[in-house]
Amino acid sequence: MRDFQSQNQPYGQQQPGAWGGYGVETAARASVEERMGFIRKVYALFFAATLFAVGGVMAGLSFKPLLMFAFQHPWIMFIVMIGGVLGAQAVRHVPGLNLAALFGFTTLTGVVISPLIAMIRQVNPDSIPAAGLLTVGIFGGLTAYVFVSKKDFSFMRGMLMTGLIVVILAGVVNIFLGASALGFAVAAATLLLFSGFVLYDTSNIIRRYPTNEYIAGALDLYLDAFNIFLALLRILNSGRR
Repeated sequence: MRDFQSQNQPYGQQQPGAWGGYGVETAARASVEERMGFIRKVYALFFAATLFAVGGVMAGLSFKPLLMFAFQHPWIMFIVMIGGVLGAQAVRHVPGLNLAALFGFTTLTGVVISPLIAMIRQVNPDSIPAAGLLTVGIFGGLTAYVFVSKKDFSFMRGMLMTGLIVVILAGVVNIFLGASALGFAVAAATLLLFSGFVLYDTSNIIRRYPTNEYIAGALDLYLDAFNIFLALLRILNSGRR
């Protein structure tokens, strides 16, 4: 899903202290109070979005017709997810509607993965909380490292975008081959890739994002954590049928 977030990518090319879109200063140039308020808002929305995603999973598991629709029409759900990302970006400055779009999209992602969660609950239920805890540990550790080290990870953009293209192509190939070894390799590469995106996005949020881009920041972080969680689920269940 990261390749559809083109509206955020120009921020990675700005220099620290550059002015953001719509005449709003970036977090690096804002006052301490404004910067901290912006960062708190980003992470509050990220955590709320995660809870809505959990709610989406529960809705899918509880409502069988919804679960079956998501299972039988994965491409429709994928297309709707793309529309959800674009929609959340398009209305990110519209009060009220921006929150509805963000939480609606994250709820949808929960519904989309509910068939996968349902299958894993049958064969390896312990892997679900394990993947969740590992996601929290990886995401939290990388986030803390960015804040403590104060390093700028914008240099990773080229490597990450190249890696994203490779992972997407490998994933498409594996859809047709169905090779377990390739599937495991793609999952491991996805884990590393989105761990890198956590560093990159966190760095950009505290350095280059305008202080009115809290929806975009929360969405970026959510997609990073979401993909890390899915990659861990695949790794923990590799080789199982």
